[in-house]
Amino acid sequence: MQRPLPACWEVYVMERREFLATLEEQIRTKRARPMIRKEMENHIEDQKKAFLAEGMTGLEAEAAAVREMGDPVEAGIALDRIHRPRMEWSVLAAVLFISILGFALQYAVTLTAYPAGISIQYDILDSGLGKRLAFMLAGILLMLVICWIDYTFLNKYAVPLWIFVNVLLILCILKSPVINGIPYYLVHVSCLMIPFYVGILYHFRGQGFKGLVKSVGFLCTPLVIMLSYCRSSVIFIIGLAGMILIHVAIYKKWFGERRILLLGKLWGILFLTAAVFLSIIFLKTGGRLLADYQAARIDAWLHPEKYEELYYFAQEVEKTGRLVRQEDMHLTINMLQEIKNSYFWLFLFKYLGDGKGTALTAMILSFWIFLFRIVNRQKNQFGHMVGLGCVLFLSLETVIYVGMNFSALPPGTIYMPFISEGGAFLLISYFYMGILLSVCNNSRVLEK
Repeated sequence: MQRPLPACWEVYVMERREFLATLEEQIRTKRARPMIRKEMENHIEDQKKAFLAEGMTGLEAEAAAVREMGDPVEAGIALDRIHRPRMEWSVLAAVLFISILGFALQYAVTLTAYPAGISIQYDILDSGLGKRLAFMLAGILLMLVICWIDYTFLNKYAVPLWIFVNVLLILCILKSPVINGIPYYLVHVSCLMIPFYVGILYHFRGQGFKGLVKSVGFLCTPLVIMLSYCRSSVIFIIGLAGMILIHVAIYKKWFGERRILLLGKLWGILFLTAAVFLSIIFLKTGGRLLADYQAARIDAWLHPEKYEELYYFAQEVEKTGRLVRQEDMHLTINMLQEIKNSYFWLFLFKYLGDGKGTALTAMILSFWIFLFRIVNRQKNQFGHMVGLGCVLFLSLETVIYVGMNFSALPPGTIYMPFISEGGAFLLISYFYMGILLSVCNNSRVLEK
């Protein structure tokens, strides 16, 4: 027969409960309270074990362990200072710096088309600088709003959010205006996919190979649909970033302990998916996998001596940059817009000189390395993956933009985050930075 508990037992239990309740009242961030309570419970248990080892009874050890924690109000206030959202000022400063740098470079290049300078009343609007400044300020505001939102909603509502994004893609295909044979808003909406896809990956975590198959399927399905209407380099970047994230998830053992076996199965799925996708494109286009201009771009990249006309504009940008630097000519407005969109970095190298161009490239590279280091400091696994997805997508855009400018990759249309021209894409860049800041701000709130 079990011995009845002493009457004082309830007093000791209530002492612990009251201590924890009082401590929790001092914590202003509600999401942090469960983590802090668990942490304090562990401290009390550890201290209780130490007192038991000294010869105390269970009740005495319990009461002494609680008293050892000190004043619950003071302890709660101290923990509240630690476990609450806090702005990652270094990231915000880095983003503001790269924003100002981008605008300054845009201004410097724009001046090359205005021999008499830029007047505030008219030319600043006509040159596009006013629009650029307006989008930059709107983007910074968007980033600051997003950074105070709890990013874990991407996990909590992963499937509904993914469905919502895919519905937007379908609406873009059906309803948005078609320009040069491409639904205009399709690429813009597709650029938003990566953070939502991280939610999908985390949603299927712990489901083994079945979860891995679902994750690949959720990524490939919209990509196949988009590529049927728009074979853009941005969509290639989305696919590449998504696959890198899947590999990182496997490394983190989200889908099981046997990582090598899972990687082998993954690549089997990829080859099968690629075969199905190419077959669909082959049948839909009547035996052609690529449009004529796309095939010409790839062939020109591999055999530039045969297709000098495809690189004519890049060659003109190089020559123009040298002439402008020597003050022998000024850009036309039309050429200025083309340069600011597609060949901005190439023009900067020739306009400023290779030395300054290399220094600017080193600054951009340092910016992305800094953000990757910030991401790697995140202890929360979901937050780490969300931050990684954001930085990965934008940095891949940067690498491919520079590669296209210097003919290291096939020519195409792409945006260089924070630097080249593009209003909507500039807002998308700040959207990603807002999510990254949200991850950083909440790193002291969420459990590992």
